[in-house]
This record gives sequence, structure tokens and C-alpha cells, in this order.
Amino acid sequence: MSSPIVRRREAPAVTPCQKFEGHTNWVDGAIHLPGGQRIMTCSWDGSLRVWNLKSGKQIGDDWQDEETKVRTIALSPDGKKVVSGSDDGGVRLWDIDTGKVIGRWMGHTDGVASIYWSRDGQRVLSGSYDGTARQWDVENGETILTPIKAGYTLFAVVYSPDMTLFATGGAERYHSSWDEDNKSVVKIWNAKTGELVATLEGHTYWVRCLVWTPNGKTLISGSYDNSIRTWNTSTWKQIALLEGHTSLVKCIAISPNSRILASASWDDTARLWNLDNNQPISSPLQHPDHINSVSFSADGKLLATGCGDANAYTWDVFAIVKEAGLDELLLDQRDKSILPADATRRPIRQPIIVRIPQGFFDDSPDRAHVSARHSLHPRSWASHANTLSVRFSSLFHPMHSDAQDTSSRPRPFHWVRNRLSGRQGGEIIELRARPSAVVDVPYAKGKRRNACARERRMKIIPLKPGNPATTTSRPPNNGTTQHSDGATQAPQSSQAQATGSTSTAPPIAHTTSHPNLDATIKNAGRWTRFWLFFCCASPEYTQGHQ
Repeated sequence: MSSPIVRRREAPAVTPCQKFEGHTNWVDGAIHLPGGQRIMTCSWDGSLRVWNLKSGKQIGDDWQDEETKVRTIALSPDGKKVVSGSDDGGVRLWDIDTGKVIGRWMGHTDGVASIYWSRDGQRVLSGSYDGTARQWDVENGETILTPIKAGYTLFAVVYSPDMTLFATGGAERYHSSWDEDNKSVVKIWNAKTGELVATLEGHTYWVRCLVWTPNGKTLISGSYDNSIRTWNTSTWKQIALLEGHTSLVKCIAISPNSRILASASWDDTARLWNLDNNQPISSPLQHPDHINSVSFSADGKLLATGCGDANAYTWDVFAIVKEAGLDELLLDQRDKSILPADATRRPIRQPIIVRIPQGFFDDSPDRAHVSARHSLHPRSWASHANTLSVRFSSLFHPMHSDAQDTSSRPRPFHWVRNRLSGRQGGEIIELRARPSAVVDVPYAKGKRRNACARERRMKIIPLKPGNPATTTSRPPNNGTTQHSDGATQAPQSSQAQATGSTSTAPPIAHTTSHPNLDATIKNAGRWTRFWLFFCCASPEYTQGHQ
């Protein structure tokens, strides 16, 4: 019995969002205009045209200056001007609002194949079949340096992001032959002096397109050898080789977040590449004819292509990337590094500062040393109610039992305000009527409600005046923090030594010789605070019952 035939599931074909028809010859360039509603194309029919992205219809008349092929266009950084390169060797500056030529820069003796704006918008770099690269001053239309003789026919020029360098690519014998020995290199030039900085060897045929990553660390080149190569701009060594096209790579573009590369090839396809691993993102974007140009929209979600069938197309990059399950490629590099850390970081639980006014425990002087079993000793309910009333009213009325140092006494409403605002720090209860102790209390989350007030206690070991704080053999508690917040708010004359001395092993309880210490409860739960407030039970817990 023969085994069943398992057919491999093929990825669905990607279709364009819109088609733009009207040109009568190859579309050699397509760019997005500001606002995200229009694109512009240039063609061998000698015209520039503006199109509505949604409807695919042309907006206004053709932009035309001379009867010459327009091979390349580029948008200025401020989005107000466009520069074009033509077969007559001219570089033209266009005003987007009027669609008119506002500058003609002549100097090249052959067709202009590539143009590029400097980041500040003050210069334009052009590369020509005449073998020279020129830098143009946008303000006056003059060349900044004498023409750079590259030594080969130029197909591609690009500025580095910091505008200190520019790169060129082309063919050594473009007009003579298409033989396989006609190799080409990428050359790096100093933009200020015109001197050659580096030569990048690796491509086996003409270099047709170049792009620099926005961070300036990588240069990418596409070639007639059907490959795309990435280069480290610190060492000028090749980093990676991207293969997949079956014909020459005519144009490449990088997404605004620097994570996706688009390539146009004469194999009638455009491809999207994941620059994190240099692999294709999806199946190729099929076209009716060879493709001459690609460009991303400002948000990176749309791709425009210019085709040899005299039409332009747009493609939904956002949908293509999501369909491939690579949503993270739509994020910026900053989001990529920050989001995972934020998503996995556990919140740090910090103690809350609680201050109880002076005199709150005055009615029960031995309360801190009474066992929980004896805290329910029979007594008058009227007396108990009266005690609660006195304690509660003490929160809202200042205590006058001590006429001295009234300025340093905490105000009752300050304690209420701090409790409601969820103040952070060490959770501190101040007992100013008599000496008190610093006590560590285990967190009581998940315990029975009454456990906080009735069952769990910790023995406080009193010390003789003048002796240093003692510690027990209790294992260290990782959640223990230094008790400095409360101590610094007491009078400095008596607190200086208390805050400055700290034992290496976390103590359970310790006291000092001065009369105004704090009893510190760390990481107390809501029910602990509730019973402390209404029942005034001793806040001490034993570690052994945790």
C-alpha cells in the first residue's frame, strides 16, 4: 500500500493595494509625499506625476520640463521640494506646491542615474554615467567641490547620515560589454575634501544601488550579480550576503525603523528582508515586469514600487509582516529593547510609612509586653468603648501632655494624609510617650483575618541603657531594609548614633538608650493595619509562626 502524498502548503500570493496607471514608458522612480495621501512617480516618458494613494487617480497635470527621460527623483528632508535626474545630464529642483521647476543644475555630460539629499537639506549629491559625482549647493545651484572622478560609470550615490562621507557604486565598463569579468567596487569618499577613504570589494558585477542605515553603522549595496551585501562602516568589511533574487538588484530601500529592507529586481519581484537575521520575510511580491524602484512610506507601513510595465504599485507592508508572524519588526529598535524588560520586570514591594500620633497607646503602658492570650482579659465594655473613642479622637486632636518640643510632634491629620496617599518608605509607628523598639514583622498575606491581631507575637528583648543593640540567631530576611527614614525625622542630637550603627545580620528587635525611638513594621498587610488601628493589639509577630 503506497503512502499518502503530503503536499506542501504554499504561502498565499501577496497582491498590491493599488495600481497607478498613466505613464507611457518605464516608471523608474516612486516616492511618498508628505501627509501620507499621495505618491510621486518619474518615468522614461519624461514626466513626473502625482497620484492619490486611495483612489489610484492622478492629481493634476504632468510635471514636465524637457523631452528627456527622468531616471531618478528624491524628496527633500523638509518635504517641500523634489530633485530629479534626467538623461540630458541635468539636475532639476521642483516645488511640490506649484509643480514647477525652480532650479536647473547643469554640469554632467551624460545621464544622471542617482541623486541623494543631505540630511540638512542644503546639499544634493548626484552620480552620472559620465563617471563623476557632484555635490550641489541647493541655495545657489553651484557645485561645492570639483567633480569627483570615481573611475567608473556611476549608478548609485548616497550620503552617510552625518554627511561626512558619501559612497558610490557603478560599473567599470558600462557602455562596452556585459562580460562577467566586468567587476565593480563600492568606494567611500570624504564629503569635505573629496578624497578616497575606502574601497569595498566583494560584488562580482556592477553595483547598482546603495543605502546607508540611519545610525550610520551599516552600508547596504545591491548588484547586477543578483546579491545584496551589508558592510560594517567601522571596518569596511562585509557583514552578510542576502541571496534570493534571480536577476539583477536594481533598487533597495530601508524602512524608517531600520529593521526591514526592500529590494527591487529585474526578476519581476520585490522582496522584504528581515535585517535582524538577513532572511526574506514573505513570498516575493510579484509584478508583471521588471521592477526599477522601491520606497517606504514615512510610517513604514506602505511600499511603493515602479515597474517596467509603465505602472506603479503600492503594497501593505504592515499586513505582510503580520501575516508572517513578525510583528516585532514593526517596532522601533528602542521599543524592542525596552518593552520586554518592562513586561517581565516584577514590581518591587516597598514598605509603607505609617505614623501614629503621640499618645495613641498611652492608655495601655504595658501593651507591648502583654501576650495575645491575655489581650482579651475580661473588662468593662464601656471602658473598652471609651478607650477606642479616646484613641480615635487622638487622630484628629493634638496631644498636649508634653508641653516641650511641640513643634517636632507629628500632626494628626498628617498621619491620615500619609495613609490615604500610600506613602512609601519604611512602615513606621512612632511612640513618643515612652521608649519603644524596632521590630521586624513577617508579611501576613493570605492568613486568617484575626491572625494579625491575636495570634502572632514576637518577643522584644529590652536592653540596658547604653548597651548596643542585640540580635538573635534568626536567619537573615531578604526583605529587610535599613531603618533610616524614620530615624532621620527625630531630633538629631539623640538620633545620630542610632541611624549610623547597623548590624550586618538583620535583627529581630533592638532598642537604644534614647526615649524617642520608632517601632518599625515592614510589609504589613491591610488587615494588620486595620486591627492595629481599632483594637490596638500588639504589632509584634514571631518569625517562627510565619
